[in-house]
Amino acid sequence: MDDYILMIAGSDIDTFYKTEQFPQAGDVTMAEPLGKRVGGCVLNTAVVCAAKGSAVKVLDCLRSNDEDTDLLVETLKEKNVDTSYIQYDKEAVNGSCLIMECENEKCIYVIEPQRPYFVYDSKMAALLNGAKYIYSLMHTLNISFETLEPLYAAKKQGAKIIFDGAGHYHSKEECELLLDLADGLFINKQSYSRLSSAFGADFCQAMVQDENKFVCITDGERGATCYVKDHSYFAESLKVKVKDSTGAGDSFAGCFLHCLSWGFSYEKCLYYASVNGAYACTGFGGMSGAVDLAILEQFARDNNYKI
Repeated sequence: MDDYILMIAGSDIDTFYKTEQFPQAGDVTMAEPLGKRVGGCVLNTAVVCAAKGSAVKVLDCLRSNDEDTDLLVETLKEKNVDTSYIQYDKEAVNGSCLIMECENEKCIYVIEPQRPYFVYDSKMAALLNGAKYIYSLMHTLNISFETLEPLYAAKKQGAKIIFDGAGHYHSKEECELLLDLADGLFINKQSYSRLSSAFGADFCQAMVQDENKFVCITDGERGATCYVKDHSYFAESLKVKVKDSTGAGDSFAGCFLHCLSWGFSYEKCLYYASVNGAYACTGFGGMSGAVDLAILEQFARDNNYKI
C-alpha cells in the first residue's frame, strides 16, 4: 500500500446562474448566467487534498475528444492531481451541475454522468489495492463497477473507503451496503436525516460501533461534529462573510481527509476542516478551499479561532 488518496469521480462542469426566485411547480423564472467551473464534489475534494500536499490520483471515465473533458483534465493537472488513470470513451456522457443562486441560498441540479463500467484488470486492481484511502460516493461506485467486489478486495489490502454521503437512499438494503463498505462518512445534517430515515435507525450510532470508523455531520454555520466509538468531537464554525458556499462541504472533507492521512487526531482533523470550510465560503467556486494548512492557520488566527 502506498500513501496516495484515490478519488473515484463522476466529474462534471459546474454552471452557475443567478435567479430572483426559486420556481415552484409550473412556474417560469429567468436566470442570469454567471459562468462555469470544473466541479463535482469528488474533484473538489481531490483538489483540496492536493493543495495541502497529499498525493492524489483520480479515476474516472470521460468523453473523448470533448472540450469539457479537456478543461477538466487540464484543471486537475494544474492543481497537482494525477490524471493518468482517467479513461476516455467516445460514448461517455460527462456529468454536469446546474447551480441556481438566489440571494444567499442555492438549489443544485446534478445531471449524472453515463459511462461504461471500468474494466477490472491487474492495473485496476493494483491502483485500488495500493491506495491508502479511496474516496467516492456510493452512487458513483454503483455506476462505475459491475460489482463492488474490487472495493472489498482493496479493503482487504488495507485501503480505507471514505464516502461523501450526499445522495438519496431509498431502501434499508442500500443503507446497509454503505454501512458495510464505509470506513468514514462525511454528510450534512439534511442528508443525514434522509439516510437515517431510509435506514430505519440512527445510522451514525450503527456505524461507529466499529472503533475504526467515523462519521462527520456538518450543519453549516452551526458547526460540525465528528463521531467515533464512545466519543464525539464538536467544532464551532467560523463567522465569516459568505461570498459563495459552493464546495464548503468538499473543502471540509478534503482537509479532514488530508489531515487524517497525515496521522492527525480526529479532533484536530475536525478543527482544521472547519476552518477550511469557512475559508472556502470567502471565495468563489467549489475549489476555493484549495490552500495549504499554513494559510488556514493564519485565517484561524485572524478570526480568533483556536485550532
